[in-house]
Amino acid sequence: MQTVLNGKSHTNGVYHHRKPLDILFLTPRFPFPLYGGDRIKSYHLLKHLAHRNNVTLVTFNHRRLPSPEQLAAIRDLGIELHTIVLNPVKAGMRCVASMINGKPLEIAFYNQPEFANVVDQLCRERQFDLGISFFMRTAEYIKYKSFPKILIAEDCRTMYQSRSYEASDSVKQKLIRWWEVKKLREYEPDVTRYFDITTLVTHDDIEGMRKQNPAAQYRLLTNGVELDTFAPNYNQEQRSGLLFSGKLDVWANEMMVKKIANELMPIIQKEIPSVTFSIVGTSPSSLVNKLQNDHIKVYPNVPRMQDYMQSAAIFLHPHQGGSGIQNKILQAMACACPVVTTPTGIQGIPVEHGRDVLIGTTDEEIIAHVLFLLRNPHERDRLARNAREIVERYHSWESIYKSFDSIIDELFIETDHHNHDARYYKK
Repeated sequence: MQTVLNGKSHTNGVYHHRKPLDILFLTPRFPFPLYGGDRIKSYHLLKHLAHRNNVTLVTFNHRRLPSPEQLAAIRDLGIELHTIVLNPVKAGMRCVASMINGKPLEIAFYNQPEFANVVDQLCRERQFDLGISFFMRTAEYIKYKSFPKILIAEDCRTMYQSRSYEASDSVKQKLIRWWEVKKLREYEPDVTRYFDITTLVTHDDIEGMRKQNPAAQYRLLTNGVELDTFAPNYNQEQRSGLLFSGKLDVWANEMMVKKIANELMPIIQKEIPSVTFSIVGTSPSSLVNKLQNDHIKVYPNVPRMQDYMQSAAIFLHPHQGGSGIQNKILQAMACACPVVTTPTGIQGIPVEHGRDVLIGTTDEEIIAHVLFLLRNPHERDRLARNAREIVERYHSWESIYKSFDSIIDELFIETDHHNHDARYYKK
């Protein structure tokens, strides 16, 4: 299929012979080590871009300078690196100031003059072909720049905070999220006006953004999994117990493990007394650590999350609220770990209930799904094999790279005409 744009043709959405671009890439967190969905995705996109382009990364690192291992992981990709230490106390003070200037707290927290100075200096010294902001938290730094820009927004933040507000039973959390919803409704549709394309991970997030600003250009850029690293284990006889994984100091994850431990596990144990529950992830909070008992264990900061996903009988994920895509679900599916979750937990992943995963809308349904799978290893095997196939088909990094290239190629056309290369910027 051939399409004509600005008088030039391209095939199957990919322009051919595009010269290397000078790309400025901004992230709110240092993209290594590879835990947390934002680190994983930004690292892989940077790695891919650096194969063919000249990439300059400006990024925060929280509290301290990156370790030599962190620095080497990015510089070994051939990327020019500029790191700014984010002081959480100063950032928190700016959040207080945001109550006056009206910015959402998550934007104000990352609104640091040191970061802006580095970006502005780089833009004065060279001419970038493309600017990429990973998350809206870095959008302020380049939104007024004249080069083409892509905002990797990931999820609709207004929708995320609205759902989180509804799901929360904490007065403190409700107040924070009420404020964020109020401010994001103003900020989110405005900031997308300054970017040529905004990418999101699900069609639901795209529709949420489109309701706020129908004039902006939105594209789907879902998330990927390292298929070799998160390899499947199809031997259900070797698998046992329930598993939850993630960043264990995040409020949403705390609430899920608390629900599993205090509300779901007691009922499941009445039917199957030997069942165990493993909580695996980074930086467990004191609330999470207190959940431990003879049947519930916390495994903090493990070097290989996949080891647990390859040995658990069920990945249990009673997700409520939020938006975006759950990377932990993709990883579990890749490892052939049967998944029991909710409609919001599986959003953005093209699965079918009963074929690839089991989806429950109430606690009673989730418990029934867990008991059914624990008692039926053949059903676990069927779901696990189908789930792995879905990940291979739709969520390999190679497929994500192709989508990302097509999005970038929407902005650029290069052609060899009379031995001269010409670049066209689509406005």
